[in-house]
Amino acid sequence: MQTSTTDTMPSFERLLVATDFSVASQAACRTAIDTCIALRASLVILHVFNRPVGADPRTEAPASSGQLSFEDCQAELEQLRQKAEQAGVKCEAILGQGNAIATILATIGKKKIDLTIMGTSALHGLERIVFDSTTEAVLRQAPCPVLTVGPRAMNAEKALQSDGPVVFATDFHFTTIHAIRFAACFSQLTASPLHCLHVMPRTLEGRAECQVVPSIMSEALQQLATESGVVVDTPICATTFGSEVSNAVIDYARQQKAKLIVLGVRRASLEASMAHLHIAYRIITEASCPVLTMAFASPPDVVATHPRRKLVAAH
Repeated sequence: MQTSTTDTMPSFERLLVATDFSVASQAACRTAIDTCIALRASLVILHVFNRPVGADPRTEAPASSGQLSFEDCQAELEQLRQKAEQAGVKCEAILGQGNAIATILATIGKKKIDLTIMGTSALHGLERIVFDSTTEAVLRQAPCPVLTVGPRAMNAEKALQSDGPVVFATDFHFTTIHAIRFAACFSQLTASPLHCLHVMPRTLEGRAECQVVPSIMSEALQQLATESGVVVDTPICATTFGSEVSNAVIDYARQQKAKLIVLGVRRASLEASMAHLHIAYRIITEASCPVLTMAFASPPDVVATHPRRKLVAAH
């Protein structure tokens, strides 16, 4: 439960939106412009042109009939840049070349990006998440938070300018609780309530000996906010019960008409654990609002005890 005393509130001064001009990317660009307006940030719009190795992008024909030419991509980017400028957002458009993932990550570093925005039209099946590979890789590897606009959030016009709260969902894992700083920052900059949410197992609901659990978790959430140096109005600390964590978070956010869901995710879990991958990706693909994730690496040789296990064992 201890957080670093050196944590500071993050700033969001320069944002990046990566686009392939798809419907999902169009939604991401709209969200990027709205986010820049809300946060008073500048914007970098990036498209990575896909071409055969060694080919001249200005003369080489598109790889497929559905792919735009180099000149068409330049024109599309310029239209997006002008749209952002007309909305009052300082904007730069970049037409990159090569591998999309590598180019996006390199641009994040070179341009000192504070937040990356992407769209995905991925839908989930009963047993696995079919997730956009580029978005997934950037979500796992980016050194900055990634705000993803999923298929259910595409039609949520001006979601970040709504009156809904920012919902920070946490399992109290020591590597991910620092994500509360990003939730608090969005809450503060958009003058929105901050809701801290923890999902308890459905099996504990109704058990007389565990009736005290929600109040304990609420106290723990409040302590977390305090220790993280979060300077906002007192957050609403909530616990809910659910057999499926992702569904419980999605339902809570929908009921509260949330403008944003914030998740801290474990980078190792995204690479190796299907359980945690399902939770994060299902929330992204099913939420009716954008989802901000920050991937954290676990420090070596550190073992943490999950507070939920402590509470269950105590009873």
